[in-house]
Amino acid sequence: MNKAFISCFSIVFILGCSSGAKRLDNNTDYVADSGGLTSQELVRAAEKLADEIGVFFKENPQEAGVFVAHFPTRNDTSEQIQTELFDNAFVSKLIKNKVYTVRTKTREQSLNEIQFSLSGLTSNRLSIGKLKSPNYFVRADINENLFTADGEKIVEQSINIELVEVETTIAVWSEKVSYRKQAVRGNKGVGW
Repeated sequence: MNKAFISCFSIVFILGCSSGAKRLDNNTDYVADSGGLTSQELVRAAEKLADEIGVFFKENPQEAGVFVAHFPTRNDTSEQIQTELFDNAFVSKLIKNKVYTVRTKTREQSLNEIQFSLSGLTSNRLSIGKLKSPNYFVRADINENLFTADGEKIVEQSINIELVEVETTIAVWSEKVSYRKQAVRGNKGVGW
């Protein structure tokens, strides 16, 4: 009888452990309790903004092509926002719109690899003359405005982005996507 009890207990224990966290559907649109931006909102905003930049360049074609340096998005909110998720979705959508991103942060690494290939120690020789310089910079930041309306806490987070021409430093395009939400009452909401 002791063995039967241990067997039943083991089965119940295994089934209990396997019913941990419930997998949620990635396509379901959720709103964060704190009012912060969700990953779906970040991706949606990134794709919308990248499409608009694609339209801008279709209407204003460049002879030499379009090479954009995209600086990491700055988070100026009280929330921990995955800005890398926004940046990755943004760059991916830019590429689909034939707007190419120059990774200026990896330029030193590229120069080191080219220098090594020119040493003659590799089978293929890279050319330093093929490096691209950006003709535009893209800067994005996420900021927030916290306020009350009719006694309710409201969180408004905005993704602001601008396209700046490198040679003239003129902002040639600018846009904003905002999300306004009511924060949850109690300890889970935004602390202000």
